[in-house]
Amino acid sequence: MDKIFYALVFAVFLMVFIFGCAIQIDKECQELTQIAFSNITTDKPVYHSSDAMNLTMLIYSASDIENVSVKASGINGRFNEEKLLDLKKGNNDISFAYTLPRCNVCGGISAGDYNLSFTISYKNISIEDSTIINIQQ
Repeated sequence: MDKIFYALVFAVFLMVFIFGCAIQIDKECQELTQIAFSNITTDKPVYHSSDAMNLTMLIYSASDIENVSVKASGINGRFNEEKLLDLKKGNNDISFAYTLPRCNVCGGISAGDYNLSFTISYKNISIEDSTIINIQQ
């Protein structure tokens, strides 16, 4: 009897681990596990002081989902953008445009590599990704 009980507990644990959702099969859980960054691209491999930077991200959603927050941030806290969107089933193109700060001692940033972070938030779940850009003077 104990062996059956332990086997059942192990099977339930394994299912939770594999599927990432509690055994409860609700619409919310299914939607959340089916949102993903498909691709993040920038319009240039190297940027210069005060350049316009255009970011495009492709977000895949397995179903229509409303009120999804998409945030982009980085460059030592100087770049912070957020969009509240409704994702359609399939691939969704999301774009951000930003004018980079000047690379100088007075009011800008140093030349070099900078991390850009992206977050998709829906209800209490967040999915993150990042990329690196290079900024020169």
